[in-house]
Amino acid sequence: MEGERQASWMRDPRPRTIEGVEAPLSRSEVLRYLGYPADATPQRPVEELLERWMEEAVRCARPRATYRVLPVAALERRRVGLLTPGGITEFGGSVGRFLAGSRYVAAFIATSGSEIDRLAGDLGRSGKALEAMVVAAVGAERAEAVEHAVLEQLNERAEPDGFRTTLPYSPGYCGMLLTEQTGLFALFGDHTVGVTLSPECVMTPMRSVSGLIGLGPSSEIEDQGNACDRCEQVNCNMRR
Repeated sequence: MEGERQASWMRDPRPRTIEGVEAPLSRSEVLRYLGYPADATPQRPVEELLERWMEEAVRCARPRATYRVLPVAALERRRVGLLTPGGITEFGGSVGRFLAGSRYVAAFIATSGSEIDRLAGDLGRSGKALEAMVVAAVGAERAEAVEHAVLEQLNERAEPDGFRTTLPYSPGYCGMLLTEQTGLFALFGDHTVGVTLSPECVMTPMRSVSGLIGLGPSSEIEDQGNACDRCEQVNCNMRR
């Protein structure tokens, strides 16, 4: 361990909350969620519809996130154990690849809020399928934006101590079973920023994301490189 300054905040397991994001809407990300190639330009009638409903969706989005930082008790190729006040919580999957070098792990839940889900649902039920898709895409982008806000806050806190973050690693992707959501949500109790988990491990609101972010000495995290670059799923839409 590099000094004791990490203990001042990394060893505080209490959930932290982020309310809202300052980053403006990424139009390119919305188009990506809608299935547009990177160099594609929507036709004018579609462009006008996009602008209207992107603006409306941003107005009703309520991006929020919660995270808590926990010490790593064990880190192996297919398992990570996190030390909580109640004991050790384990997660399986390709954790050795994605969290290599981590001394701590931040578990997080991020969402764009229930209002944007409601708007997309209302539009879909009224036969406005394209409008509903645009609103849903904005919701996905806003959830991604508040996830990035978690990363930024973690890096701002960690950098003075010589630490940095790994990429986020989410249940349902990259060899981590969706059922790992159960253990992740159990870490937060009632502090889930309004996100609930069904028996099938599906989150509500739907435009939500959860996962694990490693924290380790900058030199070790840099030496590991980008785990996505070593992944064989070259067409994965979660590639960073």
